[in-house]
Amino acid sequence: MVRRWLYPVRAHLAAWSTDCNARTAPWLKELARRLPTQLDSPANQLVFVDSTGKQASCVNGWKGLPLVSGRVTDDTRFRLASLSKLVAFMGLTHEKAEPRSAWLDVPLVQALSISPPFKDKRISQIRIRQLLNHSAGFDRLQAEDPMVVRNKKPWCPEDVSQLAQIPLQFAPGERYAYANLDYCLASVAYQRRFGHSLWDALEQGLHISRYGLDYLDRADSPVEYNFMHNEFYGPDFVRYFDWTALRASMGMTGNAQGLARFVIDHRPLLDLAREMRDNSIRCDETKPENCQDGFLERRRVGSTQIWVQRGYLYGMSALFLMDATGNFLIWLGAGDMNPPLLAYEYVEAGFLKALH
Repeated sequence: MVRRWLYPVRAHLAAWSTDCNARTAPWLKELARRLPTQLDSPANQLVFVDSTGKQASCVNGWKGLPLVSGRVTDDTRFRLASLSKLVAFMGLTHEKAEPRSAWLDVPLVQALSISPPFKDKRISQIRIRQLLNHSAGFDRLQAEDPMVVRNKKPWCPEDVSQLAQIPLQFAPGERYAYANLDYCLASVAYQRRFGHSLWDALEQGLHISRYGLDYLDRADSPVEYNFMHNEFYGPDFVRYFDWTALRASMGMTGNAQGLARFVIDHRPLLDLAREMRDNSIRCDETKPENCQDGFLERRRVGSTQIWVQRGYLYGMSALFLMDATGNFLIWLGAGDMNPPLLAYEYVEAGFLKALH
């Protein structure tokens, strides 16, 4: 309660500190200035890239106490949370050792060398592409997410044989349901199929270090995150989870400009995500987390089609937004709200208003 009472002072200082590059349009500057005051995010990086690849960016806030600690810059490392799936997806689909369609259609149990019997016979139906577009049969809202159980080591990636004992929440390919387990299983399948880890592929094939991208388990963010809306977890929450196991789903770090450059340089793989739409699955594009194209959630707001990847960890928010012409926006923030969707909807509304 004390933090909430004092926060407006910090928020206005952060808004005052907003620094944008010369190409930044007024709407992006105004959105950046409002992030600390409207979304309770005391430090932010915001990047907009148009369909031609031109970048505009803003940053604000301090790494710690205002006016005392170092200012947030374009190079400051933030936690990416589930925007890690964007990077992981590109690593998992860039492989040229075999035709991409062949790799995406490989049965998961074949890639993992797991044999029957299965507690749920539908396990044998899962294909790699269904892991990547969240239609494999796992639903974190209907069953415990084994990747993020407090103080419990997840069975993926080290003991994937346990998959044989796991019940699915729906038949593979029946519907979409967001699940962190999907990307962990895909990363293990990738390593066993191609003989090298996803992490080696991301560094040696996609050169992620050039973009300032790394992993939370070895290069965490120096930013002090805002936990004033969280009634259970504080800054030490990171010690309760296995961040090496969570690399592919939510365990990366980086800065917004570096991530934007990575997306620009690998746009064909971003387009591949949108091309992975499964027309046999019926979904409602007007509802959150209802339709998926690869790692991207497909949404329709009025007459506008957009694609979204949200990122959330305690004390922070992140967002990737893209429209049909290829304009996209990345936000990395140091605060969260209750409920978290409020923050994402606010940034989404600013993005859509600008496009119109």
